Amino acid sequence: MAPLPGELTLSFLTRLAARYHLTIRDLLAAVTDVDGLQNLTGMLYPDSEIHLNAQARARVCVLCRVAPHVLERALPAWTREEPCGKYGAGPIGRLMRGEEAVATWGPACPACTTARTGRRVPARRYLAPEERVCAHHRYWLLYVPGTGGLPVPLGQCPEVIEARRRHVRLLRRSPTGAQAFEVARAITSSWWEQPWHAEERLWPSRLKATRPDDAAPAWWKVAARDLITYPETVAVARLLACRPLQQRTATESGGHLPYTLGELPQLLAELTDHLGRPWLTHHLAAVTHGLLFTWAHSCVRAHAASAPAAQQALWKVHSPHRPRPLSDLLPAQQPPTDGVQPAPRTVKRLRGHSLQAERAFDRSLAHARIYYEQHGHLAVPKEAVADGYPLGTWLANLRTRHTRMPTHQAAALHALYPWWNAPWSTLWQRTWHQARAHIEKHGPLETACGFPSTSYSLGEWLYLQCTRYPALHHEQHRLLTQIGIDAAAAAAARPRRRNMRAGAEEALAHARSYTAEHGHLAGVSATTVHHGFPLGRWLAGQRSQQQRGVLSAERQQALAVIDPWWCPPWNLKWQRSYYRARNAVDGHVLRAEAGFIDLGDALAARWLQRQCATYDELHNEIVVRPAASAQ
Repeated sequence: MAPLPGELTLSFLTRLAARYHLTIRDLLAAVTDVDGLQNLTGMLYPDSEIHLNAQARARVCVLCRVAPHVLERALPAWTREEPCGKYGAGPIGRLMRGEEAVATWGPACPACTTARTGRRVPARRYLAPEERVCAHHRYWLLYVPGTGGLPVPLGQCPEVIEARRRHVRLLRRSPTGAQAFEVARAITSSWWEQPWHAEERLWPSRLKATRPDDAAPAWWKVAARDLITYPETVAVARLLACRPLQQRTATESGGHLPYTLGELPQLLAELTDHLGRPWLTHHLAAVTHGLLFTWAHSCVRAHAASAPAAQQALWKVHSPHRPRPLSDLLPAQQPPTDGVQPAPRTVKRLRGHSLQAERAFDRSLAHARIYYEQHGHLAVPKEAVADGYPLGTWLANLRTRHTRMPTHQAAALHALYPWWNAPWSTLWQRTWHQARAHIEKHGPLETACGFPSTSYSLGEWLYLQCTRYPALHHEQHRLLTQIGIDAAAAAAARPRRRNMRAGAEEALAHARSYTAEHGHLAGVSATTVHHGFPLGRWLAGQRSQQQRGVLSAERQQALAVIDPWWCPPWNLKWQRSYYRARNAVDGHVLRAEAGFIDLGDALAARWLQRQCATYDELHNEIVVRPAASAQ
């Protein structure tokens, strides 16, 4: 007895057992018998598959009278694995089941099976997505967990047959057709799980036309997901695999990463036209996450990078976006017994996401909500810490992998603050909030007069946005319009006149504030920003002028009053270490002979030991003045 092409090994053994008028259990006992013991692991279910070792396969060849190379060519799992048995050597069999352990399969077309075998017996075959449809006999070969599958007649759904023809043509003509279909399947599955739009007509009618008489509507809506969405999946896959559409999408973005799908109207227009759903444009325009948004995002990045890795990312379906397995979703079909309704089946959590990770996200979201209530935004600097929690680092990590986030997490953050993951810097967003707060307090901006009511740094930033207005993101235009800067106002804007004395006084005020907080200016590096003012950049310029001998005496005196050692003649790193050691010494008696072990700061102790060892090499000012200041 010959196997069917692509047949499951267990399906072939079931048909072979029927030829010998045996049950499948009797045949498996004979094939895996070792001294009267059954060398078989795993449980037998209607949707199981079996792996056999070489000795067990030899017994099957004798029973079916078919050459081993024929079986190997017809049965994909025939030599896939050499299982280990319970009783050591001898014939071994291993049963397995589940969508993760067994490749995608479905029932064989009953009419095709009858024509090939001459018997009306069920069979199961490994099926590629395009093989789900038997166009000749008009069947959809539906995989149902826990069963042998279900052939569904397609007499009332000719669009499914036509979609199969287009699917085969796509695979033949496009090298990325198979990958595009997997992305499209995940997209349509996400649409399927959402509440259906009131204007959706095709899916309900298709669902009703294909439902078997003995299937509950709720159960069938879950089981028939891939069948009902198949025509739309093929249509979306053909669009995604279209290279001209990819080029148009990248060009339409204007070089900016999209914030919403509404920024790509051509993509949405072609998508809704191919799907025959014009109302879908409005629904998709506000989407800021999900697999379709991720594909558009990757399309823009791939066009900019043009590297093989960027092209591969175009077809990557991350775990949160993959369709959930039917075994996780299907409700149990158990009739009530003795008038008692059975307990409802618990829907499993989304695979690939642990409950611990979900709880951690909820805790972090609570911190983000508190920060938002206090500041009115989530444009948090990466180094920001809120109530002891590294909120800035958490949000920065989420922004890095936002296209791989679960949909419900991205939706929760978007509901809290829509601009949490804007395609521009968080510094830009924080400064925009600063400008909006200024308008609420002082009134509208005067762009044509150089923003006279603002601080110098804010006015400089606002004028910079006006000069770069044409190159800004579309959503940045919308935000600037909210604070009174549209295209006309940007064109009429004038630069802020710099008042050198006022600017110096502002910088000195920030230097005093920083010294009041930290006790010195040694900790100010070139990148230090103090309350929105670039104190580090300004002080680096003053130190450079001091070292070149061109800084005015008035400015030297003003800075010396704030911190006498604002620009020491030695390295700033030494000065920072000195202040650290001074803080550590406070309240302690120094014991140099003991290696300063009484200090609570090991780094400060080691630094003091090095200074003692090289005392004769130190600068005279280091020997005298820091010691005097410490006293």
